[in-house]
Amino acid sequence: MEKHKGTAGYAGGVMGTQKTCYQVNIPYRRKIARNFIKKHPELTLRKLIDLLDSLFAGKSHEEVTVAGLLLEYLPKIKEQLDPRCLDHWLNYTEGWCEVDTLCQSNWTGKIVLLKWPEWKGLLNTLAVDENVHKRRASLVILNKAVRQSDDTRLSKMAFRNIGLLKKEKDILITKAISWLLRSLIEKHRMEVEKYLQENRNSLPKIAVREVNNKLTTGKKYTKS
Repeated sequence: MEKHKGTAGYAGGVMGTQKTCYQVNIPYRRKIARNFIKKHPELTLRKLIDLLDSLFAGKSHEEVTVAGLLLEYLPKIKEQLDPRCLDHWLNYTEGWCEVDTLCQSNWTGKIVLLKWPEWKGLLNTLAVDENVHKRRASLVILNKAVRQSDDTRLSKMAFRNIGLLKKEKDILITKAISWLLRSLIEKHRMEVEKYLQENRNSLPKIAVREVNNKLTTGKKYTKS
């Protein structure tokens, strides 16, 4: 494998994790994941789970994020996955980058709805977990799904979890609420407009500002 030079350190200041970080950039991590899959066409669900169990329990930020990227490139195997695996893997994620690499791009509306009873149970559980990273995951998992599908099961779950978490002050939650509401605009614009109006005083200020900007300009931010 081609060598990649990096300096070991901690990513806490930027990524929110205390794991060792070798400063391997995202494009190179993607290359590692793609090359591994190319060299292992025989990969099965069981073998993948064993591999991911090992990577998520690793001591470095790169191991955790490469695990999430492997899932991104294996859509067929991913459809077979028991959603409860995420609950286990989230025990090892720290900070927005690790949570989001596992949760944000991997779970399409098709995949979530394919095993909806299991996903519904997981999302309900994550939203009330004492671990803030799991609570963030209860929001971030739905981002791609609600952008792709107008199925009301997804939107109702999204608004439910936002409602449960909207009074939290941790930026991991406040930013995720803003993100999910903006994702909902794609297929549920009227519901978002109504929700923003009715909950303006209880939602995080950053969410109100960013969602309102998205509704009025199509962008997250507006120039001052």
